Amino acid sequence: PLIEADGLRPYPEQMRDAMHEHGYLFIRRLFDPGRATQLKRDVITLLRTHYFTEDDGAQDAMWSGGTFPSEEEWMAVYGKLVKLRSLRALAYSREVIEVIRPLVGGPVKVWRQKIIRCIYPDPDAPVPKGLGAHQDANPKFGYATRDFFTCWFPLMDIDESIGGLAVAPGSHKHGLLEHRGILGSSAGDEKRRQTSVVGAEELTWATADYHPGDAVIFHSRMVHRGLTNRSDRIRLSTDCRYQLRGVPTTWLAKTPANEVRRVAQRIDATLASRAFWILTRAEGDIVAEVRTRMLEEKNPSLSRAQELVGEIRNRRSRE
Repeated sequence: PLIEADGLRPYPEQMRDAMHEHGYLFIRRLFDPGRATQLKRDVITLLRTHYFTEDDGAQDAMWSGGTFPSEEEWMAVYGKLVKLRSLRALAYSREVIEVIRPLVGGPVKVWRQKIIRCIYPDPDAPVPKGLGAHQDANPKFGYATRDFFTCWFPLMDIDESIGGLAVAPGSHKHGLLEHRGILGSSAGDEKRRQTSVVGAEELTWATADYHPGDAVIFHSRMVHRGLTNRSDRIRLSTDCRYQLRGVPTTWLAKTPANEVRRVAQRIDATLASRAFWILTRAEGDIVAEVRTRMLEEKNPSLSRAQELVGEIRNRRSRE
């Protein structure tokens, strides 16, 4: 189980020590559960409007089976989800900022990239849905800064059947680990998106039953993942990220999550195109490095991808 850190809130130094030791803080009822519940209601309203779930009056987003929404269907609602006022209110909660401030050691910057997660039930899935085991600070994400904190907020009661967040305590002490596969993709084949793992089978995992108002705050080098949802409802949660104000980062931290996803989609389409293959014959780690650079630069063009392949090959030939 996760170690609860509720009693440390009045003691900033002890919170910093706990974060250094474990890589996370798990705080029960960090803020008024009504804030998370309001966001949940707003999310469910949009999901019902876009036919992700029926307008059946249930308090949770119940899953009625059938096909999962397509990427096009998801993006039609996602842009509205990440702009909800209740999401912004939750991210900027005074209680959250007061916990983050001593962790970053000064004024807090809240990232504009706030993520709403809607994880569908998949009882037969052999691997966790959503992102595989990963570190948010991995360079492949293109964030530039390697020292920030993610706050994961459940928007509903989440028990073992619904899954939830799992972290690997202490994994933040081992630096940036090798990530196999691609990370948190934007688009493309679902099976390819699930290959992002950091030796998940080799790590010790911790999780809990969660409730609205709870928060798990973890360092950007903490290995974490979403567990499989084997219930009858859509799992709803949100990720908000924080860093010390004034520390440089890339455009991704300053951009709504739906726009980040759109740019990543265009980059992925470029790198998967026949034209890119014909022009470069690039594979493996070269393509991975090109993707990271294109993401940092916010440039999905084929010509830039071709230039980057040439730069990388020239650099490696000199090394």
